[in-house]
Amino acid sequence: MSVRRMAGPRGLTLVEFLIATAIVSFAMLGVASMFPAALRSVIAGGERTKATMLVQAMTDIIRSEPFDLIDARYNNLNTQTLSVSCPLDEVGAPPPYDDYIAKRWACDLHMTGARDSGQGLSGAYGRVSVACVDASGTMVACPSALRRVTVTVFWGESGSRSVSLVSHVARIR
Repeated sequence: MSVRRMAGPRGLTLVEFLIATAIVSFAMLGVASMFPAALRSVIAGGERTKATMLVQAMTDIIRSEPFDLIDARYNNLNTQTLSVSCPLDEVGAPPPYDDYIAKRWACDLHMTGARDSGQGLSGAYGRVSVACVDASGTMVACPSALRRVTVTVFWGESGSRSVSLVSHVARIR
């Protein structure tokens, strides 16, 4: 007696199905393992963007200040040494007051719940240095008509990550 095959599409055997399922499973595991690395990259990029925006904002504020006050107000500014309680009480003691800008920047850097709220940077602090320089960028004795302003934001474990911006401010005559 002979066995006749039907002339039509042939289905998968159980072994072929299991092999195909195993191949697809391994491919999906490879794709799924990329998601945590991609998430870490997105978070790191977001933190760097926030730090860059905070550095740029402080640099813009300093550049808008009267030239003669830049050194006195901002040289050696370190938000770690400021005594500040965030948010600032802007009703009881309305700005401007001498260290308002520095305290506002400190609050912007380390907003409460920075990681959860999407604002500020976790463990962040900032530093500003102002140096008198000549046109070639060489440090000279003050007074000179040019200042090099370096604004840096540190964040992460023990300030392990940072963004700096160096800008020059000239006296306008």
